[in-house]
Amino acid sequence: MNNFSNNKVLSIAACLLMVFLVSGSLLAQDQSDDALKKKYAPIIGEYEFDLTDMGGDVQVLSFHITDGNLWVDSGDGDPAICEPVEGQELEFTAESSDGQTFEIRFGKDDEGTVTTCTINIVAMSLEIEGTKIK
Repeated sequence: MNNFSNNKVLSIAACLLMVFLVSGSLLAQDQSDDALKKKYAPIIGEYEFDLTDMGGDVQVLSFHITDGNLWVDSGDGDPAICEPVEGQELEFTAESSDGQTFEIRFGKDDEGTVTTCTINIVAMSLEIEGTKIK
């Protein structure tokens, strides 16, 4: 083979290797998301927080798995990653993009089904409780 052909073969091989590495990474991410969805299935969903007694509105927070993480999203375009609290199955911490820390705790009913979510806004020493809606 001449030099041009060798370069072409090497370029094609490098492209194939990159496609393989990227697709392998995406496949691993999908498997990671699937494992987390299974692990956190009882808490994934939407929770309604009625803040009208405090002069606010009814807010809905969504908990979902994306990119290998559990996220909390208020729909404002700025979701936060929920980090599990070591040794606590249903407790997490999250930090907003503006640096506020939240402690998140899920509660079960008498049948063992997750039905509530309590959020402690650390800087305000304020706890609010929401009810799972779906």
